[in-house]
Amino acid sequence: MTKKGKYILIAEDDPFIGKIMETTLAEHGYKVDRVTDGAQALEKIGSNEYDLVLLDLIMPVKDGFEVLSYLKKTTNETPVIVFSNLAQEEDKKEVMSLGAKGYFVKSSMAMNTLVGVVNNFVK
Repeated sequence: MTKKGKYILIAEDDPFIGKIMETTLAEHGYKVDRVTDGAQALEKIGSNEYDLVLLDLIMPVKDGFEVLSYLKKTTNETPVIVFSNLAQEEDKKEVMSLGAKGYFVKSSMAMNTLVGVVNNFVK
């Protein structure tokens, strides 16, 4: 299923994982921006209209918790899905309370599953 023209931001500091996510989504028709830290993510979110943000939690400068916390205080309504290798229930509860729409563990997710998840959130 292709989503022509839908705009996704990937905030992921691991260059290998970020590139795979970017390439996979682009191959399925998404327009993709990619950043490597939370400060860059907030800058991009503030200056672009994304349909979805894929957010890692452990990143330099500002982590994903800080990004979510900031977004919760603003009028920005861009949906955020967290993709992290933090698999503890406390982390999941915290990000969901900060407004994330989903939480997935990267290390246990195949890239074709990523596309399905994104398709479910981007109508």
